[in-house]
Amino acid sequence: MARRANASKTTFYSRFPTKEDLFLAVIARRMTKIFEQVAKFPERPSVESTLRQFGANLLHIALSPEQISLIRIIVMESGRYPELATRFYENGPKRGEEALATYLAGQIKIGHLRDEDPLMMARHFMSLITGSPVRWFVLGFDSEPIAERSLRKHIDGVVRLFLRAYGQPQK
Repeated sequence: MARRANASKTTFYSRFPTKEDLFLAVIARRMTKIFEQVAKFPERPSVESTLRQFGANLLHIALSPEQISLIRIIVMESGRYPELATRFYENGPKRGEEALATYLAGQIKIGHLRDEDPLMMARHFMSLITGSPVRWFVLGFDSEPIAERSLRKHIDGVVRLFLRAYGQPQK
């Protein structure tokens, strides 16, 4: 590990004295990188197209081999190191939920969405997008990547459902 980090063992172990410290650093770095890729909310496009893009970005990253491996490690190790799951949630899903909630609150304010709790709305959307596809990959039921057409169909269905629940009725 020290060699891969281009550091001496002394430097490496002084920075990461325990396995947990190393895991926490990996999680923080990975989740920050993902957040920067996913949490982009343009002002102009429709809510529908913004949610489609956000959902596609989120799902592609969530289904990546690196992310699936990280989730599996966190699930295995969180019994011994509960802080791993907490930090994963705080650095990743929670930040994503909050960023999406901020966007949704803006859309509520301008009348594009119903006046509901934007954080709950964000949680609903993210759960619908990632729930089933990611769950089955983590458990190893699906070993082949999901076809792009199937992913688009899933995302489109989630966006339609979300907008039926939270969109403003057409006048």
